[in-house]
Amino acid sequence: MLLSIVGAAALAVNGPPAARAAQRPSAEGDSLAIVNASRAFSAAYVRNDSSALGAVYADSAVLMPPGREIRGRSAIRRYFSWGPRYRQIAHAMTSLRLTINGNMAVDAGTWTSTSQRGDAPEATRSERYLIVWVREPDQRWRILYDMWHIPAP
Repeated sequence: MLLSIVGAAALAVNGPPAARAAQRPSAEGDSLAIVNASRAFSAAYVRNDSSALGAVYADSAVLMPPGREIRGRSAIRRYFSWGPRYRQIAHAMTSLRLTINGNMAVDAGTWTSTSQRGDAPEATRSERYLIVWVREPDQRWRILYDMWHIPAP
């Protein structure tokens, strides 16, 4: 009898198994959400919008540019704050391999950036990245670990 009551309570809280399955995001939906978050990152990067850039990262995120380690969303926002003589012209990320496992995803790819410092000519560079995404309780995918490097020639 007690087992029946516990089972009924669980069903009432969680809904029937088919309803729970329908609520779970699909792999395709997760992939699209991560691609959209990457695009939002690139758009914020071009706008020099450090608040929007920070919003793509988890509170406990770790950013690992070459030779450095920046911990936490606030520090990451500061890292992405540029002075007035720096202009970001374009930024794009291309995912080459995205593996999703539950609430974690690993994204390996390349990014290309065109920028200008002061009166210097525009410069374009491409590098490789490795990002670990986490689905947070609000169901949004955010960056937990972000590292990049210059590919070997």
